[in-house]
Amino acid sequence: MQNKSRHLIPLLPMFSFLFLILSDYIDTLRPTNSRDAYLSFVILQLLAFVLPAIFFCKAKGENYIFRLKFRLFGLEKAVFLIFAVLVMVTSVTAVELLLRNFGITDGIYAHSEYMIYGHPLPQVGQNVYDSLYTMIVFAILPALTEEFLFRSVLYTEYESLGAPATIILTALLYSLFDKSAVAFIPSFFGGLLLGFSVYVTQSVFAPLIIHIFYNLYSLFFEEYIWAFIAKPENEIFFIFILITLLLISAVMMLSQAERVLYDKGIRGEPLPRYLDQKTGKIPHAFKSFLLALFSPAYIGCFVLFFLCVVRM
Repeated sequence: MQNKSRHLIPLLPMFSFLFLILSDYIDTLRPTNSRDAYLSFVILQLLAFVLPAIFFCKAKGENYIFRLKFRLFGLEKAVFLIFAVLVMVTSVTAVELLLRNFGITDGIYAHSEYMIYGHPLPQVGQNVYDSLYTMIVFAILPALTEEFLFRSVLYTEYESLGAPATIILTALLYSLFDKSAVAFIPSFFGGLLLGFSVYVTQSVFAPLIIHIFYNLYSLFFEEYIWAFIAKPENEIFFIFILITLLLISAVMMLSQAERVLYDKGIRGEPLPRYLDQKTGKIPHAFKSFLLALFSPAYIGCFVLFFLCVVRM
């Protein structure tokens, strides 16, 4: 019964993904060039991510919310988060740069448009209030809703498969929501890091913080980075700096992750044991991962993604 129910888990992100596709044809939910874009996008986020996840949690029972990793963590994990944000920015930028230099993309990342769910950010003004609203609605809100779905609900549902399978399965689903073949690989790398941060901290607030800072970087600073890279005389210097920062931040992040897990062992906190509820034994990790990956609902999510890519 547990395996059968696990195969139905992707129906939740499938519904969210399908709603995002349908919203392209609903004028009242499509971001426009007016101030109504703020409200439209809030409604879109609530209907596509929050409400389905809440209904799912409600159906799982009253005590389900206590499994969703809404745990606060101490300042001892702050250093890990700082380096995780740096790894997120540098690794995704490096992947995007590789895609461009290998001719997989046509330089789509060297632009000034902020893309979200396959749509450019609407032009809503340049004053302080508009900047604040833009930051909240197009950077903070997407991080809140997406992490609630992917790194809280879906992570919890797949967690019995073990950390590696859970991180990969949630990252793959997460990478579909840009509705772009070009953005799939960078989003997948980002999803892996966000999932890893849940494993280290056992808290959804860790990927939430990382996601918010990355969105703010993408929203307000990324276009200047790509404008700098666009000049041929700057590219070699930028690549050297980027690789150096990526290696240093990755080593420091992994070192801090090791320290966090070591301290957890010193305090005697047990590591999670992923037992099959039916047999009481540790499941065959790779076999369970493949069964989840090739379940009909999971494949259905990729079919929707393929249709989006073809349509665009």
